[in-house]
Amino acid sequence: MSTQSSSKMPPASLQELLRKQFTPEDKNQRVSRALESLNEDERIKLSPDQWKWVAEDADLEESA
Repeated sequence: MSTQSSSKMPPASLQELLRKQFTPEDKNQRVSRALESLNEDERIKLSPDQWKWVAEDADLEESA
């Protein structure tokens, strides 16, 4: 049984899904929306430690 490292390419099926979802034609729109989001005021006020806890808590990901 082989193990995949994070440096290896994702499986071909995932690559195909990503190509379909994130087309070059839509890139400018995606970038614009991302930049708008980055420039918005934060609606949730959390300390750096709280953000880290939320990002690393596996239970939160499974319940969403």
